[in-house]
Amino acid sequence: MIVSVIIVFLSIFFLVYQQIFTDTYKSDTQEHLVFMYSFLGNHGVLTYPLWHFSGLYLSHIFSIPYQYGAILASSLYVTLWFILTFLYAQSQLKQHTTYTHLLIAWITFLIGPLCIPWYNHIIFIGQGSPSVWHNVTLWAVKPFALLSVWLIVEGLRGENGRLLVWGAVATIVSIFAKPSFIIMFLPALALYGLARYLHRQRLFLMFFALISTLSVAILLYQYTHTFTQGEGKIIIDFLGVWSASSRNVAISIGLALAFPLAFTLLELEILEDDYLLIGWIMTFIGVFYYATFAQSGRFYSHGNFGWSYLIAMSLLYLFSIVKFFGIYSTLHPLKRYPLALMLGIQTTIGIYYFTHVLMGQNPLYISIFL
Repeated sequence: MIVSVIIVFLSIFFLVYQQIFTDTYKSDTQEHLVFMYSFLGNHGVLTYPLWHFSGLYLSHIFSIPYQYGAILASSLYVTLWFILTFLYAQSQLKQHTTYTHLLIAWITFLIGPLCIPWYNHIIFIGQGSPSVWHNVTLWAVKPFALLSVWLIVEGLRGENGRLLVWGAVATIVSIFAKPSFIIMFLPALALYGLARYLHRQRLFLMFFALISTLSVAILLYQYTHTFTQGEGKIIIDFLGVWSASSRNVAISIGLALAFPLAFTLLELEILEDDYLLIGWIMTFIGVFYYATFAQSGRFYSHGNFGWSYLIAMSLLYLFSIVKFFGIYSTLHPLKRYPLALMLGIQTTIGIYYFTHVLMGQNPLYISIFL
């Protein structure tokens, strides 16, 4: 485990160093540095500053330039995501070995979308991916997104107030990392509660009212300091942004969600699992946001409403992979082996993709062709 953590940390440290100090490694990192410098110069507002302030504090603690603090913060957030996926797998698969838990963590870390070269040889653009390597605020939100779902689901299951409090804390922190998670998670949590806790709704309603009130208050502040400051408006533009990067949105969704979609269709009983249920609800909401809304102005082409979908996708893959390993031996061979093959293919694509990102290719346009 220690060796794996070191490898993850050093890989991301190298990647973000290149993103900051060279022009060939394309990402949003330099843009977020500009936001931070503008804020420090009293020329701007940071509405979701967790990544930015983390880099600043680390630079002060270690007496290093801010760029190196930002590199360190990015590496720590991605490493934290890796550790949490390992711990989640460990908590759900107690009968399996540590090596299995570690394998699941690596698959979750690396896995990419399914790619059909004769249809579209570009891995990311149009499809998206459960593993994204060019957006530092997405890296910052993912650990807190996983903690939010994990703690809240377990807290509701066991009516454990302590877990619910910590789940609420993780959820609130996630808003300051990237609000894309909370705008998807709140409606998903409401639908999940209706499906699972209608018969004992008092605890759920009290918790949901509390977390919604706090979240909406923070979101309103972020909205008034983003969409009223010349950064465009939220508009309804059905499939406008998505269609600009995808030849066929339905096929792109199928490729992006290939393994969890095939797994669910072949084994519908897995929807009885709380994590799979809320994972799919979040994914549907993420798809709806990306397909329906856009930000007008200069950020239109960025597809900022697609981040909710990508966060949901990464969580859905984790929950699906863990469940697959959990019931692997009981699956019929006609289900087991095709699903294992698909998981292997997508992991191979993800390794190929990450390798080429580390080599300096544009993450949006890496081709499956050598």
